Amino acid sequence: MVIEVHDDGKGLDADKIRQKAIAKGLIDANSQLDDQSLYQLIFEPGLSTADSVSNLSGRGVGMDVVRRNVEALRGTIELDSTPGSGCCVQIRLPLTLAIIDGFLVSVGDTPLVIPLDMVTECLEATHVIDDAIYDYRELRGKPLPIIHLRHHFSIDGQPSKRQNIVVVSHGKQQLGLIVDQLLGEQQIVIKPLGTLFSQLKDISGSSILGSGQVALILDIPGMLQKMHEQISSAQCTHFSL
Repeated sequence: MVIEVHDDGKGLDADKIRQKAIAKGLIDANSQLDDQSLYQLIFEPGLSTADSVSNLSGRGVGMDVVRRNVEALRGTIELDSTPGSGCCVQIRLPLTLAIIDGFLVSVGDTPLVIPLDMVTECLEATHVIDDAIYDYRELRGKPLPIIHLRHHFSIDGQPSKRQNIVVVSHGKQQLGLIVDQLLGEQQIVIKPLGTLFSQLKDISGSSILGSGQVALILDIPGMLQKMHEQISSAQCTHFSL
């Protein structure tokens, strides 16, 4: 389910957000962030672009609560803005919080679930750099960032002779995931992670398969965000040098 709210105001001022974020210590002055990344900073606690505090604005509270509650429902919130033409807020929420259509894959003997609505296509993985976590491929003339799930999750065992790339998308972003086997579509009953695993990165839940195995459900928006941070960090390091 997608909820979009548009307005016809001034839009978001990326330069002003950047200045406020630097002043608050949220980003480094040398950070090279695109407009979309800067827009996401308005969800950080304490950040406000208002010049003075009023009863309605300027305190820098509220937006972080919005994002936290949307993410608690396994949803995401995105912003798009055109200066002088307004802003669009897009909230994506699953239709059901208990069952999803999943795409089952495996890395070694470890089953993993990718939400089916985020799967775009599957490709054969050729010329894979076995010891690299992150890589790039060209997909129809555009760079596609790649995550090698075996190394990303430190899964033991030898890779299969024929690996695959599952291309996933979220909003305007795409990401390729290298897996050993494609096991097909399956309805997945989601079981939330306990408090012991609440800090587990890139995993949004789990499910028990018919075989009795526990399959972890991948947090695709979180993985895309991490990949984007890796790219931004590399660009910043290159800029500093």
